[in-house]
Amino acid sequence: TKRSKYFNPRKMKEESIRFPFLVLVVGFLSFYQSLNFSVLGVKPNLSLAILIAASFFIQDFLECFLLIVFSAFLLKFSTGFPKEILFLTVIAAGLFFLKKYLPWDALLNNVFLVFIGTLLFYLMLSRDLILKALFFEEALLNLALGALFFAFLSFMWENKGFGPKI
Repeated sequence: TKRSKYFNPRKMKEESIRFPFLVLVVGFLSFYQSLNFSVLGVKPNLSLAILIAASFFIQDFLECFLLIVFSAFLLKFSTGFPKEILFLTVIAAGLFFLKKYLPWDALLNNVFLVFIGTLLFYLMLSRDLILKALFFEEALLNLALGALFFAFLSFMWENKGFGPKI
């Protein structure tokens, strides 16, 4: 029997696992953030950090958009639509496109985008807080968590058969 050049069982397995895994990880961290998770009194933006890290492992904007909307829903599942959720949605979607134009390797691009995302979030939300210690503490925590999330997803992709190396 001759196999079709379009049929690749390994690729089908990778594709069927990849997106649901990202949904689980993004969902867990977004839900955890909604419970007011903090480290030494600083509340990191877990959703922003994981959405940026996850964007390096998907190519399709529709998948990215679904992850962003799912995260937004988990962060605020009551009535109304607060501006913070809108800012998160716009920033995460914009950074998905920006990542293609950055010159460094993927980990450094991820860290850079987490910082830019945190800065933009504060610029949109409250410019007065940017020069305060809170911004720098949260930015540092977001950078560390963003790098950790990226390393975790890289490990899963490269060593657990979730997809090709990035």
